[in-house]
Amino acid sequence: MEGDVKRPYRSERRREQAEQTRSRVLDAATRVFDRQGFSGATINAIAAEAGVSPETVYARFGNKRALLVELVGRAARGPDPRPILEQPGARAVAAAPDQHEQLRLFAADIVQRLERVGPLVAVLAGAAQSDGELAEVLDGVHTARRKNLRIFVDLLAANGPLRVDAEHAADTVWVLASPELHRLATVVRGWSRRRYCAWLADTLAVALLESDVS
Repeated sequence: MEGDVKRPYRSERRREQAEQTRSRVLDAATRVFDRQGFSGATINAIAAEAGVSPETVYARFGNKRALLVELVGRAARGPDPRPILEQPGARAVAAAPDQHEQLRLFAADIVQRLERVGPLVAVLAGAAQSDGELAEVLDGVHTARRKNLRIFVDLLAANGPLRVDAEHAADTVWVLASPELHRLATVVRGWSRRRYCAWLADTLAVALLESDVS
């Protein structure tokens, strides 16, 4: 009986240690990619930053491409492992009864995702210029983001008419709430999170809602 108790405990402890190591490697890779870009980053540098062996990084992730792809997905989801549309922020947008409240909640939720994922998408976009596999990954990121935003547009339309058709509206949100535009506003121009959120909600209201058209 004693052995039966110890084995599950040890197994759970090993699982926790493995997850901690994985998180440490991903955090280290984020820092190294941010400092050195994709081409300048190496598995050895990432391993050294994480305090693990290069073999550990290779065993868990395979290569730099796989690491970067994992990082982009993790940054978009945040600390909640569930799909974005099942997370509290997206659920709050869906439950809001008013279009303006939906836009406010959407802006507050997406700005946090953009802050996490924007630097990594910039690294991915730079690497995609000379790496066909990463170019396909970048296309997939754009496609998945627009698919989710199209669902947001349907939620918005459920609370009232829009001044443009749904596909046009999805493209508008896709552009205005993009990592690239967020980076221009907050990094290049130095906008605060509060200013960006207010601008995004107000701009989307004017662009999409019939009640905001003079």
